[in-house]
Amino acid sequence: MVRTSFVIYLSLAAFGQSPDDHQTDDHKATVSPLPGENILLPCEYRMVLPGAGTPVKAAWVIFCRGQDYLKWFEDSRVRAFARQRALALILAAHCRSIEREDMIVEPLSGVGRSLFTALDQFADSTNRPELKTVGVIAMGWSGAGSLVARLAGYRPDRYLGAIAFAPGSYDPLGMNTIKLTAEAIIIPQLILANGGDKINGTDRPYAYFRKHFDQGAPWTFAVQNRAPHCCLQNAQTLILDWVNAVLSSEPGRRRMKSFGFLKVELSDLLDEWKNPVFNSTASRISAHSTPKTGELPSGWMPSPEFAREWLSFTQRKFPLAIWPP
Repeated sequence: MVRTSFVIYLSLAAFGQSPDDHQTDDHKATVSPLPGENILLPCEYRMVLPGAGTPVKAAWVIFCRGQDYLKWFEDSRVRAFARQRALALILAAHCRSIEREDMIVEPLSGVGRSLFTALDQFADSTNRPELKTVGVIAMGWSGAGSLVARLAGYRPDRYLGAIAFAPGSYDPLGMNTIKLTAEAIIIPQLILANGGDKINGTDRPYAYFRKHFDQGAPWTFAVQNRAPHCCLQNAQTLILDWVNAVLSSEPGRRRMKSFGFLKVELSDLLDEWKNPVFNSTASRISAHSTPKTGELPSGWMPSPEFAREWLSFTQRKFPLAIWPP
């Protein structure tokens, strides 16, 4: 959850002046709300494409909720990864709702239609017709984490995966209210919670993960120890390894052969719902899905590279760096 004054700043920061504004491969799209949609102002999008002549294989959508996400979109390593995987990299300024002037987390309120309309606009403006049909991976922080989780149920036919970072939203749209169909549950999700997060905490993100993993979902959970409600860049290698693994696996033929487990301890911090926040004290990988005493199942390891990075990430006692949220 993020206060309105902060949200207004983000919208200006995301689409104001930046080091990449001069680049010729940056494309922009604006989608106006339709009557009856809960959208205050037109939604704005930026896109970077792979090289000319390279067909786009998927779209990676980053919902902008702060400088971490603008930095991610402009990061040279992320852009190189997108080029290598033939991804359209898209920065989406969240659609602000009418009643709260904060972002919309429910796709049916207009933000889902707006995203796929933007892809159609980009397809026409860049002569890349494949953008109208390619699959989408979406990533978001805080309220946008709730949004990307819900998008799986909005267009499961176009959804390849979700990365929900420190996810959560105000009631009655919390992570505990997300309902996904069987078709949506089989789409991979990576849920990342922070062990120093006094806002969305670890309890609700983990409960969201566990509910669906126990139903056979190829999902993964990780905790960033002692990090507050911020600090996406610490997880860059973990996220890139996960995206690479998901894109390399064939939907419908995924087999969960490697599993992660965490041991955790409660801190003296509480989230906004007064639930205790936990940190990881140990983690391990196994070919068997049964946890040992005192362990929390933490989901699917989609590749050996990801599994190694997941172990390293969850075994750090402290985050690499902390940025102001």
